[in-house]
Amino acid sequence: MISSSLYLALFALCVSLFSALSVSISALYYLRRVRMERPAIGTFNGRDIVILFVLLSTIPLFYLTLPRGLLTGFLVVTFVASISIGFRPVLRPSLLWFGIGLLLGLNIWLGNNALGTITGWQVFWVENDVVVLLGAISVANLYVQGGMKLRHVAWFALALAGYDVIFTAVYPVTNALVEEFLGSPLDPSMGMRVDFDNAAIGLGDLLVYAAFLLATYKAYGRKAGRLALTVIVMFGAVVPSLVPLLINYVDARADTLVPAQAWFGPAAFLTYCWLRRRYGKERTFQEFLASDDVVKPRVSAATSPVEVPEPAVPALVR
Repeated sequence: MISSSLYLALFALCVSLFSALSVSISALYYLRRVRMERPAIGTFNGRDIVILFVLLSTIPLFYLTLPRGLLTGFLVVTFVASISIGFRPVLRPSLLWFGIGLLLGLNIWLGNNALGTITGWQVFWVENDVVVLLGAISVANLYVQGGMKLRHVAWFALALAGYDVIFTAVYPVTNALVEEFLGSPLDPSMGMRVDFDNAAIGLGDLLVYAAFLLATYKAYGRKAGRLALTVIVMFGAVVPSLVPLLINYVDARADTLVPAQAWFGPAAFLTYCWLRRRYGKERTFQEFLASDDVVKPRVSAATSPVEVPEPAVPALVR
């Protein structure tokens, strides 16, 4: 018979693999096909990364101080903003707002009425995972299409690795957040419940994974993107999920809590250093758009304009 610790580790592995791969691959699919309206905020730099890190580090403390009703309202605004920004280019306004209202309304109803049974929990998690998936796709693309480079993501992931260790092992802020959000509407994580055990991976971790893949793909192309996806699978899902066989990550409620960035951050940073040494300077976003790594929009023969030959120009040397 399988031991309880091995069962929990395998359960966490399945949840982590599905969540990391679904968010990362879906975000890459979006990047290759959809252009977001880039905000007029200039070029991403180190100061922006510091500001982003400070915001994401302090928001959890803000979450813990809000009453449940206000917290739900804040999350509604957050998800409405993120999903609407990301899917405005691909959906009609009426369909977009109807879909957002249906998703968030159903999530709140399930969180308040359907958690009395295991099946209810599982339905809630599936619906919640869809909301988080769409939000993560939007925000990751907003960052990368807005100018975030691979070096920014690598340093950010490394900083989050230290944060994850401190606020999981030393100051149990992450633990408190898991207990606060578990079963609450719009839980900012992707997860699942089997019997009385929950396994989940937070939205922040998923955003870092997706941003790392997108920034790597944008910077160095498909081969580098495959390497980034391998790093995500190994150090974002497999290693954090199986390490609990050696280190106890199960809290008093039998929920599996994995500080994933502690393992992924250093691996992502070392991968960036190797790619930088191997391929050199990152491509700009305009160079990326001009490459074969982007899916060009198809125009039907009936509606396409007649092409007029242009004078030949020298090819750009990268």
